[in-house]
Amino acid sequence: MKIGQIIKKMKEDSINYYDETQEYVCTVQRAFSAGLVVFFSLHLIVVNALDWANRKQLSPALWISALQIIFALLGYLAFKYYFPKHKKYLLVAAYFNIFQIIAAFELQYSLYDEYISYTVIVCILLTTSFTVIGHICGYASIVFFSIVLDVITTIVKNYEIFYTNTMYLYIIDVFFVVIIAVGINIFFTWLKYQDFTKEQQILYLSERDSLTDLLNRKALEYAVHKQSNNKTLCAMILLDLDNFKTLNDTLGHYAGDDCLRAVANSLKAIFQSEDCVCRLGGDEFVIFMSNLSSRNHAIDKTKAILQKVPCKYPWNHGEIAITCSVGVAFAKATGENLYEKLYKAADSVMYQSKTNGKNSVTVYEKEL
Repeated sequence: MKIGQIIKKMKEDSINYYDETQEYVCTVQRAFSAGLVVFFSLHLIVVNALDWANRKQLSPALWISALQIIFALLGYLAFKYYFPKHKKYLLVAAYFNIFQIIAAFELQYSLYDEYISYTVIVCILLTTSFTVIGHICGYASIVFFSIVLDVITTIVKNYEIFYTNTMYLYIIDVFFVVIIAVGINIFFTWLKYQDFTKEQQILYLSERDSLTDLLNRKALEYAVHKQSNNKTLCAMILLDLDNFKTLNDTLGHYAGDDCLRAVANSLKAIFQSEDCVCRLGGDEFVIFMSNLSSRNHAIDKTKAILQKVPCKYPWNHGEIAITCSVGVAFAKATGENLYEKLYKAADSVMYQSKTNGKNSVTVYEKEL
């Protein structure tokens, strides 16, 4: 795959895996900041200990080292406590975290006649290539701006060698640093998006019923649990197919599977993407609806089920009619055991529908 196609695909993936990307950036930036705190602290202690031992004085750039530690510590705290909950400006903070390190080194380099290790700056730049993924242009801009700042500072301090091979070689070196850092960022982003894709595929398969491609019981329980403290009106619609056993026994499991898939497709057409449509097993289906404005919205959906689900299978000069019996229960999403309470209530009224002649809806009148 060409590099342009890879970058184009990564732009698409940055939308598909936005949450995963944000979580990754937050985690890695936190680790990165923690590493900087340790690095700068040890560097400050060792360098100033040597200066005191040799010259009986501390390094004149002590205050810059202290600032580096403070900024790194603030970055660590922000990425640990603030940004996991508020991710709106996460990338801006990450870019600032990268740039302020280089800027501090350049400040130290420009103000004091000290040897600033070019190797350290390069290592930090290459390390940052792992900390921001999915935003190639943004990362490339930060690295390029940092390197330009370094080049300008070097030229100002060493203007006497501006037209020499030494300066030309230095500029070529930093140019390759930009290329390598951005290249690593592109490659690592591509690898991470492959991981995200595999994780999503595994998660999708683990939450799906293999026959109907609806959610399974585990996914439904998780969805209900997530809504259990939202304090909004929610509903559980439980439906069981009428005469399904007769269909299976008469025309075989192939016809039964075809019927289940047809019912699943009908339910997908009726309900919206935010509604959890699930096959519990056998011929039992459940729909969980949250954040309802009124009970009537869910009841209207059950009427649509009674209209769309019925299907007929010819057999022996007659037919087997598949309909459904439906039970509906409502609750304010507060407290624990919401799934269990709703399921028991919906199940009890669903059997009333069976008893009352099938192909009907019964509502659990009391709101749980």
